[in-house]
Amino acid sequence: MKQRYFFFMDDVSATTSVIDDLKQLGMSEDDLHVIGNDAMALQPLPEPDITHRSDVVDAAKRGAATGGAIGLVGSIVAVTVPAAGLTLGGGAILAGTALGSALGTWFSTLVGVSVPNQDVEDYRGRIERGEIMVIVDCEPDEQPQVAALLEQKYRESVLLEGNLDAA
Repeated sequence: MKQRYFFFMDDVSATTSVIDDLKQLGMSEDDLHVIGNDAMALQPLPEPDITHRSDVVDAAKRGAATGGAIGLVGSIVAVTVPAAGLTLGGGAILAGTALGSALGTWFSTLVGVSVPNQDVEDYRGRIERGEIMVIVDCEPDEQPQVAALLEQKYRESVLLEGNLDAA
């Protein structure tokens, strides 16, 4: 499972340089993401995807859990208090839980897309001051190479390990 690491660069030229160096290490552009403030022209650099920009992943997890719990409770009530003499079995409990989980995930995802990623928002002040957040998704065995590269060539960057909803 990939780990997500992130660090900050001071300007676009340094960010372009570190992205090029990471690509030379064998990192795919799909695993590199750059977030800057609205005034910056970051066009040639890899853009963040929806999981970096929004709270969609956390929202989906919360929706699945909440919807599944509501579906389970509703199904148990339907089985133990049958309306009009209907008797439902364990399949109804399973189906109700699955349906509740699916609907909860769907509804929460619709909302989560419009909410900023809270983990990125924690660093919004740094981003608004002009620093550029670089996010690297890599295998755990690739992380020492990334850290060594940053230590050797980019001492001023700060490497942090976080989940940022690692996919």
